[in-house]
Parts: sequence; structure tokens; C-alpha cells
Amino acid sequence: MRFVDEYRSSDHARRMAEEISALVEPGRHYKLMEVCGGHTHAIYKHGVEDVLPPEIELVHGPGCPVCVIPMGRQDDAIALAERPEVIFTTFGDMMRVPSTRGSLLDAKARGADVRMVYSPLDALKVARQNPSREVVFFAIGFETTAPPPRSRCSEPAPRGSRTSICSPTT
Repeated sequence: MRFVDEYRSSDHARRMAEEISALVEPGRHYKLMEVCGGHTHAIYKHGVEDVLPPEIELVHGPGCPVCVIPMGRQDDAIALAERPEVIFTTFGDMMRVPSTRGSLLDAKARGADVRMVYSPLDALKVARQNPSREVVFFAIGFETTAPPPRSRCSEPAPRGSRTSICSPTT
């Protein structure tokens, strides 16, 4: 498959490492930061640090809220999602985040009512459509995506529902 198989070739990887080494200026030190936890995992898994010249230092950044969420918080989310009275809503990036109990997609496969939404308003719509169910909106995000869910925390639940919209602090 184009753009996948090329990166599974040890010959290509060796050549790329040689090309990177050739670009290093003598006496210069380089620091490169990756900010995604998924990138950090891939770097360690595939030994990228081991093939870089010593002049290149990889700095592992803070990670995004999705990548660095404490596993216990994801375990708690899955425990909530698996309650029969709950409709669990969240952004799509949280669906595959692993925990000791699998992921939210695994919980969905086991029968939990887990739904991907694109905004807090989608979660409110689900709540209005299901007034007898408790709707949980699990919002994790960067500074740019956290304020909208947070602003919904102060809003009352839709009439007749037991729903509140709130996001944990990341």
C-alpha cells in the first residue's frame, strides 16, 4: 500500500537515517519536540531514537489531552457507559483510547450505548430525544475545544431529563 509499505522497509528506514545524518551540521545540536503521545509511542516502538545521530535530541512534549488522560479516568468513563440507564456521548477521538477495561468502542461492542457526537449540542439533542435516560457527555480536549463543553456545565438539563453536560478538567 502506497505510503504505508514504504515505511515498513528496513532498507528505506536505513537510507532515511543516513540522509538525516548527512544533514546534521558539525558542532550543532538539534532538539525536536513531538507533542502527540501517539508519535512518542511510535518513536519508542520502532526505535527511531536509536537510529538518529547523537546531535539530534527528541523532546517528548506534553501530549494532547486524549493521549495523556489518566487510565483511571478512562476506566471510570467505561464504567459509566456500561450502566444500562446511561447513553454515553463523547467526541470521536476518545472512542479508541485504551484503559484497563478496553476502550469505549469495546464497551459499545459489549452492549453499552456509546455515541460519538461532534459538539455538546449533539449531546443535548440526544438528551431531549431520550428524556428517560441519563445522558453523559465526556468532553476531553485542547484549550480550543474545552471551552464550549465547559460553558454548558452551567446550563440546566433539558426539561424532563436527568442530564447534565460537563467536562472533566484535563
